[in-house]
Formats: sequence, structure tokens, C-alpha cells
Amino acid sequence: MKKIRKSFIYITMICVAVAVSSCGLSKVVNLLRCSFDMDGITDISWAGVNLSNIKSVSDLSLNDLKNAATAIKNKDFKVGCNIKVNVKNSTPRDAKMIAYDYELLIDNASVATGSSEDNSFIIRPNTVTQIKVPIAVDLVKILKNQEGELNSLVKFAKNLKDYGNGDPSNVKIKFSPKFSVGKKMQKFPPFILSKTVGNKE
Repeated sequence: MKKIRKSFIYITMICVAVAVSSCGLSKVVNLLRCSFDMDGITDISWAGVNLSNIKSVSDLSLNDLKNAATAIKNKDFKVGCNIKVNVKNSTPRDAKMIAYDYELLIDNASVATGSSEDNSFIIRPNTVTQIKVPIAVDLVKILKNQEGELNSLVKFAKNLKDYGNGDPSNVKIKFSPKFSVGKKMQKFPPFILSKTVGNKE
């Protein structure tokens, strides 16, 4: 299935070749030849509280608890994090991505979507470029609040950082690189990148 999809993209690239310069086309084709993978999840935060290394509620400082109480009172359960996407360019020429769309899924449930329209990424020959994709997840949509708001938030952060004590979760991102054809923006079908987090025992 992946080979059919990539073949279709190659045909599309040939069809638009007349609309772009040879240099621009080369960078687009090279982008298609890059490989993508999810490296990890970092900078997990909520209400100004850094949850990246929090293993239990007792690890929170007094200031953290104050911020958490304010967020709970305001029903703010949006957790932010960065998903690290590695782009490997094994070709002898530059590849260029002008933007991307993404969809984040946890255990196959869609929890966040977004895009980056303001960044341009040059992936140099025979190198790996890491892109940090900023994500905002509204936990109200995905957590069954059986343990209380604060415990649920900490448990979610623990699973993201491999501290989970329950069943492992599958975190998946559908990553769609964008490129330009003349003045028009186009995008590839999504690369599906996944990582299992939580207790692996």
C-alpha cells in the first residue's frame, strides 16, 4: 500500500515539473525520499507546571500546586508537549519542507490536530534534522476522570514519559509535509509515525 501511495506521489511530481524550477523540484523529490520517525515526547507542561519529570502528585512544588488549583478552578486541562520528528535525508542534495499538518492519536483516538505554516525546513544531504512539533491536548476530551483531575493529569504525563504503571499506550502522529508548486502550497499524504509509551512489562 505504501509503495502504491509513493508511486502516485512520484507521478504527481512529474506532472507538476513544468510548473517549478529544476532546483525547486529536486528539493521536493528529495523530501519524498526522506524517511520520518518519531523520536520521543518532551516538554510536557500544564498551567505553567513542567510535568516532564513528575512521577506523582507529591513531586509538585507549592507553586505548582497553586497553579494547578487555579487551572482546575478555571477548567483548564490543556496539556502542551513537543513531539520530536526526525527527518533523515540520505540523498546527496538538499530537501525542503515549507510547512506541515499533523494529527495526534492516542490508542487510535484523535486528540489533537494542527499545522505549521510559518516555518521552512531545509534538510541537508546525508543528515538527520529534528523537528519539534508543538502539540496542545485537551484532556477533557480523552480522560475519564475517575481519580480526580490532578491525579489524572500526572498519570497521563507519566505514561508519556515511560513512567506509566498501567497498560502501555500507543501514541501516533500523522505527519503531512508541505511543499510549494509555484505560489500554491501542496502536501504529501501523511506519514504515520508511532511510539508505544508507558509500562512495557
